[in-house]
Order: sequence, then structure tokens, then C-alpha cells
Amino acid sequence: MTLIQKLQNIVTEKFASDDIYVRHAYSRNVHPDLQGVPEYVVRPKDAKEISEILKIANEENIPVIPRGGGDCEWGGSIATGDVGIILDMKRMDNIVNLDEENLICTVEAGISWGKLNEYLSRFGLYTGCMGPGSGLTASIGGGISHHSVGAGGCAKYGACTNQLVSLEVVLPTGEIIETGSQANKFSKFPFNRFGNGPDLTGLFCGDNGIYGVKTTVSLQVFPKPPFANYKTFLCPRNSAEVVAQIFTEIRQKGIDVYDAMYIDEILIKLGTNTFGMYPMFEHLKRKRGIVFYVVEANSEQELEEKVKQLDKIFLNKKCEDLGPEISNGNFAKWQYTEGQWQTYHNCWGIIPVFENITTECFTPINSFPKILKDIEVWDMENEENMKKIEKIAGFRPISGTGVVPLVNGNNVELTCGFTTFGCYHDGEYHEIIKDINLKLWKSLLTLVLKHGVQFYMMGNIPSRLMVEVGAYTSEYYNLMKSIKKTLAPHKILSSGKFDFWEDD
Repeated sequence: MTLIQKLQNIVTEKFASDDIYVRHAYSRNVHPDLQGVPEYVVRPKDAKEISEILKIANEENIPVIPRGGGDCEWGGSIATGDVGIILDMKRMDNIVNLDEENLICTVEAGISWGKLNEYLSRFGLYTGCMGPGSGLTASIGGGISHHSVGAGGCAKYGACTNQLVSLEVVLPTGEIIETGSQANKFSKFPFNRFGNGPDLTGLFCGDNGIYGVKTTVSLQVFPKPPFANYKTFLCPRNSAEVVAQIFTEIRQKGIDVYDAMYIDEILIKLGTNTFGMYPMFEHLKRKRGIVFYVVEANSEQELEEKVKQLDKIFLNKKCEDLGPEISNGNFAKWQYTEGQWQTYHNCWGIIPVFENITTECFTPINSFPKILKDIEVWDMENEENMKKIEKIAGFRPISGTGVVPLVNGNNVELTCGFTTFGCYHDGEYHEIIKDINLKLWKSLLTLVLKHGVQFYMMGNIPSRLMVEVGAYTSEYYNLMKSIKKTLAPHKILSSGKFDFWEDD
């Protein structure tokens, strides 16, 4: 019996394919240059089917790559070396249970943050952190695999793994386990993550899919407060430094903000003057950085007090309130009431085939202005390569950062990188663009990494770079490797990430 026949026996012929067109449909994510064509694509419906697929993959010694929404930029959900089985999780998108009394929702891992939050909104609830910046389409399982933030609520709730209660996971060898309160087989429903021994739930948080396939996820959910306010401010000069001071003061005074985000000056200038990205800012005479906040409250009095405290901080730093309406430039109101938090990567799509090549990382508030300045220097040092792309595409790549959101603790999240073009331009393939993009990407990742940041969405590229530049101590890396070897002796799951290969 062939491998495709074995897979079809598990999921039926309809949900397993080795057709070239299907395989190519799964060969990319949003990155303009990375590509990997799998040998097979399988769409399981439950943990039992995944268990059987992984058992066969171990017998055949073939890699398996879990894929949720497929939005990641770092090769995490595509085949490496044009081999392996893509495990498409999108059939597993059901809501298993909403425990309204204990405020815990259990879902299948392939469901999107958008679908889950639409369902929860009928009950006046939400997930707190709304997942990654691609949250309307990103899967819950993918978010947990990356410690995702970005789609709203991360200043108040932090990364989405903070609200995680328990998991059902299929281990690389096919065994199925439950974590958290469900590690006790007498527990009738998920209610708490910690206890029953070590926090094995945490082993699968941010693992980028190397330790197991998440199949069922239980999350805390929260009542959505009935009152909200949102304000947007124009920054003075040296906006990054000013915003760092503002964010620090918000944390030091313990003010409960739902979100606070910064959009730097180059994005406002280019986005408004060149690309028409921000029509609400066209009337501004001075195109400088923008900073905004969103607060929620359970009463008008509570809301007024929060707004009063926050406005004092922003105005004392010489920021200019742009007014209450979207037409005044109130980006926060658009973001919260209409935009659905979809401004995470600001430069996507502003001109045809313009793409972002970035990293996503956490760093202390007080360190991000220095990182942005060093990226400016890096941009000038790489002028020659930038010009080579400009000569072909007619537009020079732009380096910098997307929005800078405040996340849990005294940290921000940086989506720093550069906008560029894919290797196809005007109907022609330009290998030189791909080569330059990958060279610049690794160079910039290394620069940012040596500032001591925390990569969280890592995929193949940043996870392997961490190893290649010696960012991990040998003791830490060897522990990761030994856990991988114990859970996946053939290393077939997400092979290659963190330089863990099946033939090591």
C-alpha cells in the first residue's frame, strides 16, 4: 500500500492529496521568497486521526508540518526541502464548550481567533488578547504555538498564552495527552492550568510546533466591559523616546489600559503623503509619529478617571490630542470600532507586491528607541543592496517597524524589518532579489537579536538563527534537544526548526 493510500484510509480520499496543484497551494505563507512544496496534504478532523497520521509518519520516517491559518512569515508552516506531510488543521474549527459559569471556552485548535470572538460576542465575552495581528484568520493553535500578541488587548492581557488553561496534544509518536487540570483523569472539565505537578502546558506554549500537535485548547474568556474610550495623539520630535517615557509612566502608575500603540514617523509620512494609507492624517501639517490608547471600564465614572490620568501623561509629554472623531485623526477609534485591529503590519499591500520581511519580538520599553536607531544605521550600511532591488523594482526597500504595542509587563512588541519585493516582478523572475532579501533579513535579525530581544514567532528562519549565532547557552539548547529527542525520537515533527533535523 502506498503512503497516500494509507493517509486516505485515515481521513478518506477527500481529505488527503498528493495532487501537484493542491501541494503548491500549501507551498507558501505570506513571505515573498520562502517556498516549500510538500509531498502530501492531509486535513484531519480530530486528535485520533492525527495520532494515526503521526504513527505512519514515524514508520515511514517522513516529516510532518502542522499548519493553522498559514499566515506566519518565517517558514513555520511550509515544507522544508520540498518533502513531508502538511497537516492542515482548518477542519478542526469547532467550539467544544463554553463554560459561562467558570468563564472558560474549549475549542478545537484550528478555529480562528475571529470566529471564536464572533461567537463569544453573543454572550458579551471576548478572549482578552485577540491573538496575533492576523487574528481574524489566524488559528488558536498557531497563536498558542507562538505566544502571539498584536490583534488587540495585549497591553491588558499580554500574550494569548497567558489565558491558556489546558491543552489536548498529540505527541510526535502519536500518544494523546491532556495538560493542566485535565491531567487528573477524574477532572470533569478544564478549570486551572497550574497544579498536578509541573506545568507541562507551558512546554507546548511558544514551541513553534516542535513538541506536539495541539488539537483542543481551553482558554479563559472575559466579560467585555460596557464602556470604552480611545484617543490618538500626535507626538513631538524624538517620538520614539517620548513614547517610551509615556509607556513606562503608564506602567509605573498602574493604569489599566486595554491597548497603547505607537506608529513611527516614517510610516505616517510615507503612508499619508506617498501611498494614501492614512486618510485621517492628510489634514495634519506636521506628519510625525502617532501614539494612541484604548481603555475599557465597567462604569462611566471609572472610564472618566482612567482617561483623565492617561490624558495628563500624554499632554505633559507635549503630545497633541487629535480630537474625538476618526475624521479628526482618531486612529484609535477606527482601530477599536471599525478596523478590527488589522494594522499590525502597516505596509502590507500599499503598492502591488510590496511585502514586509520582519521579525516579531519582545523587548523592554526603554530599549526599543535604540533598536530603531540602529536599524536606521543598518539601512544606510546596506544602501548598495537596497539600490540593486530599486533598480529592478523601481522603488527602494524601506526599513523600520510596524506598530509598537505595549504588551504585558514593561515590554513592547516590535515588528521591525524592511519592506521589499518578491523575486517575481513585471512577469520576470529575479533570483538576485531573493538572494538579497534573505541576506538582508538574516543580517537584520542578527542585529536585533544581539540587542537581547525575545523572538516569539520563530518558524524556521529565526529559530535556526538563534542556534547559528550562539544565542542559546549550550546547556539550554541541549535541554531543548533532549526533550525533542524524548518526545520525537525520529524528529519527524516540524523538522528543522531550532536546527533539529530528523537525521541528526
